[in-house]
Amino acid sequence: MAINNSEVLMQYDAVIIGAGLAGCSAAIQMAATGVRVLLLEQSRYPVHKLCGEFLSVEVTAAFERLGILESVQTAGASSIRRAYLTTKNGKSFHHPLPGTALGLSRYRLDAILFERSIQMGAECRDGVTVKSVTGNLQTGFEVVTSQGIFTSRTVLGAYGKKSALSSQLKRSPFVAFKAHYTGVQVSDAIELHAFDGGYCGLSAIESGQVNLCWIGHERILQGNRSLPPGLYTNPVLADRLSTMQRVPGSLHGLSQISLAIKPKFQQDVCQIGDTAGMIMPLCGDGMAMALRSTELAIPLALAFLDGKLSAPEFKYCYAVAWNREFWRRLRVGKLMHDAFIHPSVADWGVDLCDRLPAIGAWIIQATRGRATLTLD
Repeated sequence: MAINNSEVLMQYDAVIIGAGLAGCSAAIQMAATGVRVLLLEQSRYPVHKLCGEFLSVEVTAAFERLGILESVQTAGASSIRRAYLTTKNGKSFHHPLPGTALGLSRYRLDAILFERSIQMGAECRDGVTVKSVTGNLQTGFEVVTSQGIFTSRTVLGAYGKKSALSSQLKRSPFVAFKAHYTGVQVSDAIELHAFDGGYCGLSAIESGQVNLCWIGHERILQGNRSLPPGLYTNPVLADRLSTMQRVPGSLHGLSQISLAIKPKFQQDVCQIGDTAGMIMPLCGDGMAMALRSTELAIPLALAFLDGKLSAPEFKYCYAVAWNREFWRRLRVGKLMHDAFIHPSVADWGVDLCDRLPAIGAWIIQATRGRATLTLD
């Protein structure tokens, strides 16, 4: 359908769809250079999102570069220094993390990033549904939304694991739920508890609450979708659950969780964050990956906008950089996921890490990026 120029609200250098970690990070970086940026978010902030809410060690350096580290600290982010893994049959493994990680809810963190995007000069709109994106890097794009039509030279997709804008993927049997709880203490550890068909993570966030997030095969759903009976087969996890009370409004679930690696461009839309590929939740590096993906993509996008890179060069360089940065940790993470959802294999793996801690330390390091700044 032809677009009447009078229907176009404004022209931009970049439209970013999705204002989570990747989308806001991209908006901050681009706006800092004077680029005309429009950031669109379907939800109304603040909002709860499905997430482990564990920020791996390397995010502190990213937050420093984005100018939000002080805000994150002021928000009460919890310090996390240890990993604790258990299986349903009593195997366990403790190991220190390679630095200090953080626990902070997406309810707080996304709002901090969204506000920072506004401060840096990006035009930010929440409560906006993107209906379609047409065009390409050669001729530009038209983005049709619930608030009108916008044009831009580039579009970045940061709309996450599942979206009507995503390319079609094979059906996935995995489901996930998260919620915040009171009544339990996990100290300074990120806990991962395996059960038949899945695993559950617990970590402290702000205000003394604990975020619980689990992923498992859909077969375990037996009436109780938030805490199905299968979770109670792990005795350590069952003990935690016996004293926990859910915080109203914090429950969020998602079905058909795709663990597939996706193309870095979909019809010339640059994919960042989980939209490009998601590490397995038990690795605890998803949010750090989302932030890092923008640090790979944005310099190339800016070079394209400046005429220093052609469209094919932009696409090629980003794909190469992304694969170089993330391919190994995604492969290792997939192997861990496949092992952890099978009780006998999880027992063997956790017991091996307990007897040979160097193996556990290698896995922790292999599934995350390099830390350049830590919090003491």
